[in-house]
Formats: sequence, C-alpha cells, structure tokens
Amino acid sequence: MMKTKNTLILIFLVLAAIVLAALIGGLTEGISFLKWLTWGDSIGFDTIRMDLAIVDFSFSFKMQVNVLQVLFIGAALLLWKKVR
Repeated sequence: MMKTKNTLILIFLVLAAIVLAALIGGLTEGISFLKWLTWGDSIGFDTIRMDLAIVDFSFSFKMQVNVLQVLFIGAALLLWKKVR
C-alpha cells in the first residue's frame, strides 16, 4: 500500500512539474532575458502506419523538452525524495 502511495505521489509531482513548466515557459517566452528557459528541442518519430486490410493503425510520438521542464522535473524528484 505504501509503495503504491509513493508511486502516485511521484507521478503527480512529475505531471504537475511538466504542466507548471509549460505554463511558466509560455509566460516567459516574450521576455528576452528569460528566453533561455524555453530553449529546447523535440524528440520522437513521425507517423508509422500499419495497414492490415481490416484495421489501419498509425502511430507517432513527439515530445518537446526545454530547460524549464528539466529544472522543474528535477525539483519534483527532490521534493518526492523529501516527502517519502
């Protein structure tokens, strides 16, 4: 039970960090001296299509990563370590 609770806390903290970083990144995008916080790149792959005559599947994955997200996820992990 305790392990499940710790896992849920970790997932919540990481997701909250990602959302908060996206929000703050959007707000600081136009400020010149904070522009470095939104520097990043996207990783992933384009659409892969599987046509099985009856069913047609297409998969793609893309993730945008920036400095602010890395900092916030690191802070969330440190906070999780303190909480558990």
